[in-house]
Amino acid sequence: MLEIKTYSPKSHKIKCLIYGASWTWKTTFGWSAKDVIFASSENWLLSIADKKVAMTDIKTLENLKELRDFLKNEDHEFKTLVIDSITDINNIIKDSIEKKTGRQMQIKEWWELSNSIKWILADIKDIDMNVIIIAQEHIEKDDQVIQKIIPSLNWKIATEICYFMDIVWYISIDNKWNRKLITAPSEKLLTKDRTWKIWNDEDLDFERWIELVNEISINDEEILYSVMNKQEKELIKKATQFELYSKQLNECNDVECLKKIYKSINNKLITQLHLNDLIKIKDQIKNNLTTK
Repeated sequence: MLEIKTYSPKSHKIKCLIYGASWTWKTTFGWSAKDVIFASSENWLLSIADKKVAMTDIKTLENLKELRDFLKNEDHEFKTLVIDSITDINNIIKDSIEKKTGRQMQIKEWWELSNSIKWILADIKDIDMNVIIIAQEHIEKDDQVIQKIIPSLNWKIATEICYFMDIVWYISIDNKWNRKLITAPSEKLLTKDRTWKIWNDEDLDFERWIELVNEISINDEEILYSVMNKQEKELIKKATQFELYSKQLNECNDVECLKKIYKSINNKLITQLHLNDLIKIKDQIKNNLTTK
């Protein structure tokens, strides 16, 4: 059924991409979320090794799919998924493809890798929980001049990944350990904030982000129009006809009436299941009449 309604998100689950150089506290930011699970390649969690963190190793694309299915379909207490890092997971999958084929990646395989990661991320985005995706940075230069800084991923997925995100946040650090956090639009950075709540927030606390986003005012959902398709209309029509035949059979007081009504039943106007039910009704009534 087609429904036309006023937009109203049922809940604010943040989907964000955090990227930047090493040692910029990206993993620590992920750990600031409550009830968090990390999908991580080996050794990326050393910065929070002293914390009791739930995690699963991602060594293949299939591992990522299995985690997605678990988080979507099973009961669990996790509220935030952190993928740390998608850059390393991308490279692990690339290496496994090259090991399987025994040669370097070809154009078709690059396309398949990029497409696979894109669609798995689209699925993960639809999980009913917060998602933080961490990536390394890739610096594009022309004559040693920085032209663009983007997430370090292969092919188009490096920029397409942001389509799935509410927030794309760039983090850098200078030689004096001063952090620079950017979500505002930038010519040289891939950044965005669909929520209009984070922008250049200097707080490395994901729970603070959740508080800010939950301040967004939500209107009640209102259905404006409901339109059934042809198949739905046909099913309702057949159900209505079944109710009519059923009522006529139940009103019969003798076997001749049952025969007459049953003969009038048009199989084209009802489903086979409906016909089977009518036969049971007819036989039950006939049995009751005969017994009397």
